[in-house]
Amino acid sequence: MVLVWGLAGCAPPSPVSPNHWESVQTLYQDLFLLREKVSYRSGDLRIFGQICRPIRQGRFPIVLWNHGGFAGLQVGDENLCQNLAFLGYVVLMSSYRGEDGSEGGIEVCQGEVDDALEMLAIGRTMPYANPNRVAVAGGSHGGCISLRAVQKGAPAQVLIDLFGPTDWVAEYQQLEQLAASSEATRKQAGQTLLALLNSALGGTPGQTLQNYKMRSPIEYAANLSNWPGSMLVVHGALDWLVLPNQSCNLARTVGQFTSFRVQANNTTSTTPPTGCEAAGLTWAGGEIPRGNWGGKRYLLVYDNFGHGDGEQSNQALLDALNYLGNKFPAN
Repeated sequence: MVLVWGLAGCAPPSPVSPNHWESVQTLYQDLFLLREKVSYRSGDLRIFGQICRPIRQGRFPIVLWNHGGFAGLQVGDENLCQNLAFLGYVVLMSSYRGEDGSEGGIEVCQGEVDDALEMLAIGRTMPYANPNRVAVAGGSHGGCISLRAVQKGAPAQVLIDLFGPTDWVAEYQQLEQLAASSEATRKQAGQTLLALLNSALGGTPGQTLQNYKMRSPIEYAANLSNWPGSMLVVHGALDWLVLPNQSCNLARTVGQFTSFRVQANNTTSTTPPTGCEAAGLTWAGGEIPRGNWGGKRYLLVYDNFGHGDGEQSNQALLDALNYLGNKFPAN
C-alpha cells in the first residue's frame, strides 16, 4: 500500500495524564493518519509503545499488534501500523519491557503480556478508539503474547496468531537441535535464543519446568476453547525456528478448527503438511473461504512458508489481512 509521506494538517495529540499516556510524541503525520510514540505504566515499569490512527473524526476499531522477537519494534511493524491506520483502524503496539528503552527486563511471553494488556486498557479509553471492538494479533513471540493476552481476558472479538510458540518446552528442545546444527544461521539462532531463555526463565526446562509451562499457551487451551471470538492461526511448513506442529497441536487441543494445508500453487490438500502428521487433524479440501470466513476458527499451514519468509509469505500475510477485514471490518 502506498501512503502519502510528509507532514500535512494537524491532529490533536493523544490525551496525557497519569491514568493514560505519560508522554506522547508525534513521529509521523500525513493527510490520513498519525503515528505517535507514547509511554505508560505497566505495574511499576515505564513502557514505551506506538499508536497509529486515522486523523479524521470518529471512534475506530482497535488492533493490538504484538511484534515478534526481542529487539523492539521494527520498520515492518511501523509500516503495518500505518497501513492498518490508513484502512481505518487504531493500532496499538507495545515496546515490551526491556525493549526500545522500556524499563525492566525481557521475560518471554510473561510480563510482555501484561504490557500489551495495559496498553490496550489505556487505548480503549481514548476518544478516537471504539472500546467495544478489539482485535489482537501478533507474530512469533508476539503470537504467543497474543494468545496469552486473550487467555488472560483481553476484551477481543478476533485473535490472529502468526507462527507463535505455543509450547516453550518443545521450543527449547528445538533450539537445542538448532544450536547443534552445522548450518551457521540456524546454529547462531539456537545458541542466542537458548541463552535468552536460560537467562529470562532461570534455567533449562529440567531446572525450572513451571516457568516454561506458565508461558505456554497450550497449557491454557481450555480458555481458548471457551472463548467466543473468532481465531486464525497461520504457520509455515518450512519454519525451522518454531516448528509447525506447535500450531497444529494447539488447534487440535483447542478444537473446532477448520484446517487447510495450502500447497505451493495455493491449492489445498487433504493430506497433512510436513510437521503436522501426528497432530490428528482433518485437513479440508476445496477453496479457502477468502472474503467469507464463516467458521469460528481456522488453521492455515503453507507448504512454502517459513518463519515469516518464503515464497508464500506474501500470500500468508494477505490471507491474514483478508481474515481481519472480513471478521473485523474497519467500517
